[in-house]
Amino acid sequence: MEIRSLNVGLPQLVSNQQGQVVKSGIRKKPVESAFLSKSGFQGDEVADQTNHGGDDRAVCFYPYEHYEQWNELVGRELPIPAFGENITIAQWPETEVYVGDIVEIGEAAVQITYGRIPCSKIDIFNRVNGMFYKVIQTGKTGYFARVLKEGNVWEDSPVILAERLGSSITIADLNHLFFFDRTNKPELERVAAIPELAEDMRSRLKQLLDKVKTQK
Repeated sequence: MEIRSLNVGLPQLVSNQQGQVVKSGIRKKPVESAFLSKSGFQGDEVADQTNHGGDDRAVCFYPYEHYEQWNELVGRELPIPAFGENITIAQWPETEVYVGDIVEIGEAAVQITYGRIPCSKIDIFNRVNGMFYKVIQTGKTGYFARVLKEGNVWEDSPVILAERLGSSITIADLNHLFFFDRTNKPELERVAAIPELAEDMRSRLKQLLDKVKTQK
């Protein structure tokens, strides 16, 4: 695992070809270093605090290898970070990341909490209609982490897997459960009980469980 780009940015107005304009923190720029606090990187903020940010979503990762597919899809090279990620990470796709994984990055340590739930701002920022649906369909969502230890992170900081839970779920499998396997009661119950899971996702899974129980 290695950092390919360390990115921060403040909310700005972004628009698409149709003239749709939103305020978002998705437009970030690469930096050489940044201090990581419990709430996120210094110099990085979100506009929509309901659906973004917070302790469980303090850091956003996006796998570097996915860019090749997206570049082919849109017919051009997307600038990194095209998905508003703080860390463009190599060799750590959703299929190999588990909820609860603890990684050391520079002076800091973070714990993976859940997969990113894409929104239409990906379309607006990249000027590609329907892109965020493709992100959901492919499971190439990226993922979030909470900060366990604050500290400086550099663009060339090593990324070290320090701890992994004995029984958890990969981000890829969590994405599949949430988006496509929403009536799987045993798995919904199991995953919702994982202590390290982000509270936002735990609440969403419990809502799905309630629907399953109501239908029976």
